[in-house]
Amino acid sequence: MSYGDYRLYLYNDTIDLVVDNNGIYVDNRPMNNKKLTAHKGLTNELYFNIRDKDRKLQNVFSDTLVAYLINPTTKRRVFKKNLDHTSEVGQVMLELIDGDLNNVDAGLYHIYIARQKQDSRDYPVFSDQNSNLKFEIEITEQIDQSPVETQLANSFTQVASTGSGDPANIFTTSALFGNQDRNFNHAYHSLAIYPSAYTGNITIQGSCVENSPGSDDASIDWFEVEKIPLTAQSNIVHRSFQLNANWIRVLHTPDSGNISQILLRN
Repeated sequence: MSYGDYRLYLYNDTIDLVVDNNGIYVDNRPMNNKKLTAHKGLTNELYFNIRDKDRKLQNVFSDTLVAYLINPTTKRRVFKKNLDHTSEVGQVMLELIDGDLNNVDAGLYHIYIARQKQDSRDYPVFSDQNSNLKFEIEITEQIDQSPVETQLANSFTQVASTGSGDPANIFTTSALFGNQDRNFNHAYHSLAIYPSAYTGNITIQGSCVENSPGSDDASIDWFEVEKIPLTAQSNIVHRSFQLNANWIRVLHTPDSGNISQILLRN
């Protein structure tokens, strides 16, 4: 049995640009000629070193450089994004985050860079010394990341009742998956509540227990995230919050009206 040598590499994807009195040129001599690549689901940092024809780095801190991504089939602009100046003289960086590429299909695209001067007009940045503007960038889906499904709670369990001598009618959703359970470290949750002529109190709760938490309204497995009082509410109520928790649930104590469903996305 043989063991492979599995190597990982960490490096900046860098392109050299050449600047002279007539404009900025991408240095596409054979040793530097390459296609850019950006990966969906990740943050991509593409670095550009701006040099003169003697290959000396040039100070461009006063310039605004803008990247345009173009679909070569439809000829439509996909997005426009400013490049950031790094702390290094003559270096700028194009950051493409997950949100920039969410609605971009994998494939080959064209990208070109423009330079904005004080008059706010775009001036060309050439992709070679023959006055061409565009070069190729490949958008990939190598990590096979699918959008997280929205969790639906459209039935509620009554866990306290005035008819049984309890101080209030309390209803709860089942325990929904939180971000910690799904191994998402950014901990964002987005909750949509659908009331109908609802007056009462809604409580968002979280739990960090490993197994299914208790379903009782007073269970010590749960802690309060937010309490939301509503009066005659029929519009959708939205809440976004950051919380490292394995479980999320919603309690509500109605005076009148009802809640048809609750949607959770994390």
